[in-house]
Amino acid sequence: MANYLSRLFYLGNRYHGSQYQPGIATVQGELIEALTNWSGEHHSTQTVQLSGRTDRGVHSIGQLVMITTEERFSIDKINRYLPDDIILWASAKAPLNFVPRYDVLMRHYRYYLDKSWANLNLEVVKKAAALLIGSNDFHQLAKPDAGRNTITTILNISVHDYNDTYFLDVFGTRFLWKLVRKMVTLLTEIGTGKIKLEIINNILSGQNVLASGIQPAPAENLVLVETIVPLKMKTSKYAIRIIHNQLNNQLEQYRRSIRTVNNVIDFFSEPMLTSQHSTKSQNQSES
Repeated sequence: MANYLSRLFYLGNRYHGSQYQPGIATVQGELIEALTNWSGEHHSTQTVQLSGRTDRGVHSIGQLVMITTEERFSIDKINRYLPDDIILWASAKAPLNFVPRYDVLMRHYRYYLDKSWANLNLEVVKKAAALLIGSNDFHQLAKPDAGRNTITTILNISVHDYNDTYFLDVFGTRFLWKLVRKMVTLLTEIGTGKIKLEIINNILSGQNVLASGIQPAPAENLVLVETIVPLKMKTSKYAIRIIHNQLNNQLEQYRRSIRTVNNVIDFFSEPMLTSQHSTKSQNQSES
């Protein structure tokens, strides 16, 4: 049996997170089924190991998966058995004794922010982000997870504005459940002035400063950009084309959905309802 590492693209909309759950659609579950069908071998969470988990609705560009198989490894052949929104796109043989969850150097998440960030005090946001960098106990910014260690290291946080699109890049050695999304909410509240900058020191010292807690920002804006390893992988140009096609199809679908929703909103607007009511009353009078 040989171990192979592969880069994994997926859109998280249809999945209850990346981690396998019996009877529920997950990214790891789809991989296990696809690899079983491709190889004829029995696959499980032992032979299909992710480098970490993402929450329900979160997307990935560079998640890392280690696959154990006796077959000649081919991501293009495996992709034929996967759904359109899960695609392997680069691969390499895994180093000896490599453990994907613990042997990566760091992880990079990106959160795409809405246009309201143009009105935030970005200088204060950047100061707040700087306070979150370092090794800290982040249990106030993470969902409880069965006694899991909540001390982790955030290596860098940066805010960017590119072509009027705001996004937050977060680099860390490991991430807690909903940590990035709660960070986004915290920084947004500080940027609007609803929460004072000084509250971060209280949060990191373990004080329960917000009675209602910090709600995580929506999952659909979060992307796992890369799980970083000191290893060169071979990219499949064919897989990259499939990803481009999938994203373009998704974009067109979203555009159609937006047009439909906007028209339905117009239909239920007051002038339209009044017009519809008047027409119905006129028809009843004429009859």
